[in-house]
Amino acid sequence: MPDLQKKKEQIVIQNAQAAKTTRDIENRILKGLTKHTEIVAILEDDELIDVLAEAKITGDEIAARLEISQKAEKEIDHTRTTYRTVAFRAQVLFFTIVDLAVIDPMYQYSL
Repeated sequence: MPDLQKKKEQIVIQNAQAAKTTRDIENRILKGLTKHTEIVAILEDDELIDVLAEAKITGDEIAARLEISQKAEKEIDHTRTTYRTVAFRAQVLFFTIVDLAVIDPMYQYSL
């Protein structure tokens, strides 16, 4: 099912983007914290407060998307496992036909 594979690929891409966004926000917070030497200056920094507020909102959005994507991934993986038995039988059939050509070359073209 190609549509499920595309959905799984999109989920992987979204998860990677979420991880990158989280890392960027963490770096901005650390930069804001390290540029001040006094605790009072940290508490009065409006830019740092805005970054922290943005980080909270973005973190909540990312957590919600990750939860949804994990459920979708589980459904996709479950669907994939239902095809394993069919794939195993097709594999056995394929290699049986290939091995028949070893017995007699006629089987290679007749099948």
